[in-house]
Amino acid sequence: MSEQPTDGHALASPPGDDSQDPRPNGRALTPRSLLLAIGFLLIGGLWIRKASLIAFTILVGEGTPPVPALTALGLMTALGLAVHRLTRTKRWRREALLIYVLLSCALMTIDANGVRQLFATLTSPLYFAAPGNDYAAMADAIPGWLMPHNEGLLRDFYEGVDNGAVPWAPWMPILAVWGGAFMLLTLSLGCLVSIFRKPWVEREHLSFPLAELVLRLAPDPSGRADQPQLLRSWVFWIGFGFAALYDGSNIAHAFSPGITAIGQDYSLNPLLSERPWTGLQPLTLTWRPEVVGLGYLVPTDILLSVWAFYLMLRFENFFAAMFGFSQGGFPHDRPQGMGAYLALALFTIWTAREHLAHVLRSAIGRGGEDRDSVVPEGVAFWGVIAGIIGITALMAAAGMGVGSALAYVLIIYASSLVYARIRAQTGLPITYGIPREEMYLTVLDLRGASGAGTLSLLRTEGVFAVFTTIGRMTFGQLGAYQLEGIRIARQSGIKRSHLISAVIIGLLGGLILAYAIHLGAAYNFGWNIIDGGTTSAGYRTRQAQTMFDRAELRIFTGEGIRQPQTIARGVGFALSLLMLWLRTKFLRFPLNPVGLGLAGTFGGPIWFPIFMAWLLKALILRLGGAQTYRRLTPAFLGLAIGHFLIAGGIWGIVGAFNEEVAKRYLLWFA
Repeated sequence: MSEQPTDGHALASPPGDDSQDPRPNGRALTPRSLLLAIGFLLIGGLWIRKASLIAFTILVGEGTPPVPALTALGLMTALGLAVHRLTRTKRWRREALLIYVLLSCALMTIDANGVRQLFATLTSPLYFAAPGNDYAAMADAIPGWLMPHNEGLLRDFYEGVDNGAVPWAPWMPILAVWGGAFMLLTLSLGCLVSIFRKPWVEREHLSFPLAELVLRLAPDPSGRADQPQLLRSWVFWIGFGFAALYDGSNIAHAFSPGITAIGQDYSLNPLLSERPWTGLQPLTLTWRPEVVGLGYLVPTDILLSVWAFYLMLRFENFFAAMFGFSQGGFPHDRPQGMGAYLALALFTIWTAREHLAHVLRSAIGRGGEDRDSVVPEGVAFWGVIAGIIGITALMAAAGMGVGSALAYVLIIYASSLVYARIRAQTGLPITYGIPREEMYLTVLDLRGASGAGTLSLLRTEGVFAVFTTIGRMTFGQLGAYQLEGIRIARQSGIKRSHLISAVIIGLLGGLILAYAIHLGAAYNFGWNIIDGGTTSAGYRTRQAQTMFDRAELRIFTGEGIRQPQTIARGVGFALSLLMLWLRTKFLRFPLNPVGLGLAGTFGGPIWFPIFMAWLLKALILRLGGAQTYRRLTPAFLGLAIGHFLIAGGIWGIVGAFNEEVAKRYLLWFA
C-alpha cells in the first residue's frame, strides 16, 4: 500500500509535511462566513431537491466532491479575483475553505444516498404490505420508536396530500432516534480518521489529492509560490477546454438530437454475444473526465491494479464458461472486493499499532496527549468506542442479536476507515468505492435462518432489514470528508475550534434540511412519483424492498449460509494479504490490493477511465519525466474541475428547470 516514490504528486505537500499556516489560529468561522455557508447550504439543498429528488435528472450532491460545494468554492475564488480587497489577507481564503468543508459534510446527506435511503426503508414494509407478502407481520414486529406504524401517515407520505402539510408530530420521535444515531456515527467516524491521520501523514506520506485540489482552487493567497492559484494557470484552462468540448457536445445533442455527441460510454457487450465470450460481460468503455483528471494524481501501481483486476475478474468468468462451470453471480466481484477491504482494514490497524498503543495510553491517562491533533487523541479514542457501543446497543434494543449487531458495526467502521485511507492516498472521485451492500451482506450470508416464522425471528430479521439502510447511506464518505477537512484546516491555518464547529454545523444542518426537504416533497408530490418513481416509488425504495424480501424468505422459508459469496470474500481477503506480503518483500511489486477493493466494489464504471489515466501518466513520465508530469498536472485538474462545474453545475441547473431536455443527457457521478 506504500506510495511509489517515482510517481510524484504535483499537488501534494512534501512527503510527511502536514504543516500549518504560519498563523495556525486563523479565524474562519465569522459572521460573514456563517451567513454565506447558510446561504450556500439552502441554495444547494433546494438545487438537490429539484434536480435530484423531484426531476431526478442529475444527482448534484452525489459527486466527490459535491458539485454545490465545489461551485461555492469556485464562486468565492472568482469573487476574490475580481475584488482584490478580499484577498489582501488570508481571511477570505480561510472562510472559503471552511465553507467548502461545511458544505461537503452537509450535502451528501441531502442527496440520494443520505436520508432518502432512510425514508425508503422506514416506510416501504407497511405501505407495500399485501396479501401476497408478509410485510405486515414484519412491520408489526419492528418497534414503533424505530419505524412509523400509522397506515394513514404512510399512505399520505406515498400518495401526497392536497395542502402538502407535513405531519411533524408523529414523525419527530422517530426522526430524533435516527438523527441521534446519525450524529453519533458520523462524529465517531471523524474521531476514527483523526486517530489515523498522523501515521498516514508522517509514516506513509499520503498526499490527500482531493484536499490539495481544493487548496489549489481556493482564493489567493495560498502562501506557496510553487503552487499558484489554479484559475491563473493557462495549462489549467486547456484541460477545462477538453471538459467543455466533451460536455458541450453531449449538451448540444440533448438540445438538438441532430448534433453528434461524444456520448458517455460504448458497450462491448454486443461484440461478446456468443459463448464463451459472454463470460467477459459486462464490459463497457465509459468516459468519465473527472476520473481521468484526478486519476492522473494516483500512484501508477494502484491505477494498474484497478483495471488489471477488473479484467481479471472478467476472464475468471470467461474461463469458467469455457469449461462449463455455471454459478449465479460468479466470480462474485463485490464479495471479492469486500474481502480486499477487510484485509486492508486489518493491515491498516496492524501497521499503526505503535501509534494506536500511544493513543490508548493517552485515553486512560498514562501517556501524553499529542497537542498537535485537531481532536485530542483520548477524546477521539473514546468517541470511537462510544460510537461502536451506542450503535450496537441501538440495534440490540430494537431486536437484533448482539453478536450480529456488533459484527455489522465493526464492518462499517473498518470499511469506512479503509475508504478514508484510499481517498487520502488516491483522491479518486468515486463515491461508490465503498462496499455499501457488502457491509451487511457479509454478516447476513454467514447467518443461517430456520424459516420457523416465530415472533423472535420476525423481529430479528425485520430489524436487520431496517438497519441495512446504514450500509447504503453516506457514512464512509462523511468520514473521508472530515479527514480531508482536517488536512485543509492544517494547511490553511484554520483554527481548530472553528473546524470542529463547521463540521458539526454541516452534519447537523444537512440532516435537518434533508428531513425537511424529503418530507415536504413526499407530502406535496407523493413518494411514489419522486426519486425516479412513476407509480410505485423509485430506486431507493426498490433497494429497501429487496432486503425485506430476503428477510421474508429467511423468516418463513429458511436460508443456509451462502457459501459461494463467503468463499469469494475469503479469496479476496487471502489474495490481498498475499499482495501486501509481496509488497514488503519486493519494492517494485506492481499490484496493489487497493485495486482489487475498487475493482470488485465498483469496477465496471471506472476501469476504463482509470486505464486511460494510467496510460497517459505512464507515457508522460516515460517521455517527459517528473518535470513534465508536474507541468501538465493543472491540465488534468482542469479536466476534472471543468466536468464537475459544467456537467454538474451548469447542466445541473438545466436539470432543475428543464426535465425533458436534461433526461437526454442523464449524468451520474461515480
